[in-house]
Amino acid sequence: MIVRIARFGIHILPFLVVLLLVVELLVTNELAGFGKKVSVTDRAIDTMKEENQLLQEKVASFSSLLTIEEKSHSLGLISSPTVVTIGRQDVAFHLQP
Repeated sequence: MIVRIARFGIHILPFLVVLLLVVELLVTNELAGFGKKVSVTDRAIDTMKEENQLLQEKVASFSSLLTIEEKSHSLGLISSPTVVTIGRQDVAFHLQP
C-alpha cells in the first residue's frame, strides 16, 4: 500500500512541479505589470509636483507688491496724495437737534 502511494507520488511530482512553475510565471508577470503601473504613477506624481512648484512661483510673482503696483498704474489707478476727511460737525448724527 505504501509502495503504491509512493509510486503515485513519484508520477504526480513532475506535473506538480510544472504546475508550480506556471503559477510562478503568472505571478511574476502580474508583479512586473504592477511595477510598471507604479512607475507610471510615480512619474505622474513627479510631473504634478513640478507643475505645483511652477504655479507657486507664478502666484508669488503675481502677488508681489511691485507687480500689483505696476498693474494698477497700467489700468489707470493712481494713488491720491491728498486725504479728504469729514469733520465731526458735518456728520448727520451731530446735525440732529
